[in-house]
Amino acid sequence: MRITNAQTTAIMHGAMNNNAAKLGHLMQQMATSERIIQPSDDPIASVRLLRLQREEASLAQFQSNMGALSSSLSVQEANLKAASDTMLNLQDLMLWAANDANASEDIAAIGGEMASIEQTLVSFLNVRDEEGRYLFAGTRSDTPAATFDADLGKYIATGNDKHRQAAVANGVLVDENVTVKEIFGADLDFLNQLHDMVVRLQDPALNASDPAAKQQIRDTLAALDLTHGKLLGSVSELGGRQNILSMLQESNADVSLVNQKIEGELSQLDYAGASIDLNQYMLALQATQQTYLKINQMSLFSQL
Repeated sequence: MRITNAQTTAIMHGAMNNNAAKLGHLMQQMATSERIIQPSDDPIASVRLLRLQREEASLAQFQSNMGALSSSLSVQEANLKAASDTMLNLQDLMLWAANDANASEDIAAIGGEMASIEQTLVSFLNVRDEEGRYLFAGTRSDTPAATFDADLGKYIATGNDKHRQAAVANGVLVDENVTVKEIFGADLDFLNQLHDMVVRLQDPALNASDPAAKQQIRDTLAALDLTHGKLLGSVSELGGRQNILSMLQESNADVSLVNQKIEGELSQLDYAGASIDLNQYMLALQATQQTYLKINQMSLFSQL
């Protein structure tokens, strides 16, 4: 088979282009520290990297969710603890009001102080987050958890008893909130008992020794004890959720570290091996160029 000069030139050009392409690809790998520039470099590793990247994106979202949830739980816990302190203040005042040594003026003064504390307690229950959502109103976070209806003369629960949930891991949802209805009951019995007692204590016509007033104070104290126990239970529940989040955050961080290690092993370039390949490609390219030059210089006329 006769090889023409044109064929020889085409073969040499093809060889030089092929070596130059390999050299260029290797230099791009070395410049970016990435072994895989395009999926065809390693299809199996490319698929694994995509899966790892999707998992990392999910973990990042879970971590973000947990950060926001932890902040919300902390705010709720702080407000419930403040509400607990407020209820203990009310308890002290009610015990004082139940003292038989009080005059009518003393009872009225206690009632006035309790009226102010009542409003403080309600403000803790209607706390909102930085986005303006009522934290203890259940899923009806655009309305206050408890509202005083002047026409009815009582508090009504304008929120609900449902829980918002946040995804914190694959298939794991954690409740974002506790609700006023869980603690104070669907009809907010304690708040209404407290309000009725405060109104009675502030009545100028009240007789300090009235047995009915004493009984009302005792009944309200009993309701306070029951409600305060539920409130402390909710505080403990919020603390338990914080512990769950801490464990999940550590677990997700460990998974992320493993993913990053695997991703590095799959994608990072081995510079030692790349340096050897670089020398080989350069030698091959130089040899091809020199061969091409020698063949181009060859001519029958040079033999004459």
